[in-house]
Amino acid sequence: MSNNKFIVKDFPIDKKIVADIAAFNKYVNLMHGLFQVDISHIRQQIKIAKREQNLNISILACLLYCFAQALDKHKAAFAMVGKGNKYYQFEEADVFFPFELQQDGDKIIWYKIIRRVNKKSILELEEDLKKMLQMKKTFTKVERLFMQFPGFLRRLFYRRTMRNPLIRKDYVGNVYFSSTIHSGNTRVISYGLPTHFHSVGMFIGTFMDVKNIEPQKPNANIIGATLSLDHLISDGPMLARLIREFVFQVENFKLL
Repeated sequence: MSNNKFIVKDFPIDKKIVADIAAFNKYVNLMHGLFQVDISHIRQQIKIAKREQNLNISILACLLYCFAQALDKHKAAFAMVGKGNKYYQFEEADVFFPFELQQDGDKIIWYKIIRRVNKKSILELEEDLKKMLQMKKTFTKVERLFMQFPGFLRRLFYRRTMRNPLIRKDYVGNVYFSSTIHSGNTRVISYGLPTHFHSVGMFIGTFMDVKNIEPQKPNANIIGATLSLDHLISDGPMLARLIREFVFQVENFKLL
């Protein structure tokens, strides 16, 4: 046996929970659309708001707002199918947002359900994101006990419970949203293919500066993004309409 140096740790509870949730992806036939969009206009709006009204608004909040507005124009995208092939059309989109959280000196993966995103203002979404990043997660005794059960039993429980769209929406939302844009400007544009089980989801990748071929014009700030739809709920034309609407919202974004 080779002389390997290693330590053995208990598998973190947060990763078990995320893995259990992600396991539901195999029951969803997702289709993905990868695209690029220029966020130069949004960044300019943020600078103006900071200068004129001393508002600190993040790019992430602006992009979430644009996504929410696009969803509000196409509510059929976040409908859900329940038992007996019943179709549930909701007025409000609840976003499942996974993120990295500092906990007792360690980094854990957790999630926040941001309710009614398509009914909120940009300032309300910014406040939600700030509270999300300040969260402190403490696992209860019941959660720790439940996570000691074998994985197949936990997933069986989830699968039977999540058949009800109302319970599923309340527990994990009906829309997925995540991002790596906080990594800042990079030399490449990246995309992600999220393995969610929601009706619709968006992943915002990294961005990079792209030089304009006309010297008198500023550089473009291009991000890579992925829009995912449950093929049982939506089809290709809906994917195209949502991408088009999101790009329109980004290019015509007004903060003040």
